[in-house]
Amino acid sequence: MKRFTKKFSFVSVMFLLLLLISACGSSDSSSSPVENDGDNNTDEQEETTAPSADAITFSMGHMNSTEHVQDSMAMRPFSEEVAEATDGRINFQIYPGGALGSPAETYDNIVTGIMDSGWGLQGYNAGKFEVHSVMLLPFLADGNGEKLSVIAQKLYDQFPEIQAEYDDVKLMWVHAADPYAIVTSGKQVTSLEDLRGLRLRTPSVEGGKMIESWGATPVSMPAPEIYDSLQRGVIDGGILPIAALKDFNLFDVVDYVTIGNFSTGLFYTAMNKNSWDRIPADDQTIIADMIGEPMARTAGEAFDFQEEQARQKAEEEGIEFLELDEAELERFKEAAQIVTEEWLANMESKGIDGQAILDEALRLMQEN
Repeated sequence: MKRFTKKFSFVSVMFLLLLLISACGSSDSSSSPVENDGDNNTDEQEETTAPSADAITFSMGHMNSTEHVQDSMAMRPFSEEVAEATDGRINFQIYPGGALGSPAETYDNIVTGIMDSGWGLQGYNAGKFEVHSVMLLPFLADGNGEKLSVIAQKLYDQFPEIQAEYDDVKLMWVHAADPYAIVTSGKQVTSLEDLRGLRLRTPSVEGGKMIESWGATPVSMPAPEIYDSLQRGVIDGGILPIAALKDFNLFDVVDYVTIGNFSTGLFYTAMNKNSWDRIPADDQTIIADMIGEPMARTAGEAFDFQEEQARQKAEEEGIEFLELDEAELERFKEAAQIVTEEWLANMESKGIDGQAILDEALRLMQEN
């Protein structure tokens, strides 16, 4: 009896093994497109999986947090739209917080390929974008972020002298911020005299010259450093877009905002040339239709959205908004006129018709 039991057990085990092997074979063959659907479906399956194998992912760096409106409302949506439009063949991975380089290093890191692409402020590269800096001249910023951004892009598209300033990268889009205001801690600004001796953060050479023309001291620093500098008294304020109050959470270190459309900031999103050349021609065509003015408009709209949010939050926090009366505003304009004159003289020394570029910028301001 024991012998029979052992023999039966052995046979049973062998039988079960055969069943398992048969089941596995049946499962494999049933999932095979050749068995079920024929050769044509095999080709279709290969076509749908091929893009993931051939996909290219490019880095895109910037100095801000993931909560910055250009990250959340411009760069990330752009990366998602590119991936969708190219069926996943082209992807941009966002690296925020200066992970791939400091604000001052961003442009050079794009040129050298340390990052494939990135977003930054032209003002951190003094002397690099002198022609396009027409957008930064005092009191030229007559409009919101969307309008100023489209004008900045149109000037690039129209003038070879501006295009030449970006020859070392593939420029994807340029844009502006909502008009800059004077933000201060502890002291309100309603006259030129109020600015005497104040240390104000500047985003650009032109902004610094404007601040000097008003009798204040310009301090150049990246925007992410503004909060700590205001808190420690290193600066008394700065010229900033109102949107920056929210982008950099400045509500508890700013007391006053003086509105005056004093200037704006100019920003780039650019790509390393070799990285751009890695994109197949068909996908370059797809992306080319997405960049330029459409993305300039999107980036400007993002700042306008943030400006509304920031203004509402600032008023809730008790920050006081001030406006200069007409006579005082004229004093500010007259004092800063020297900045425009110096820019025009600099363009003339380079053999560039700066007046024509400035006139076109003014015409676009009136047109839009």
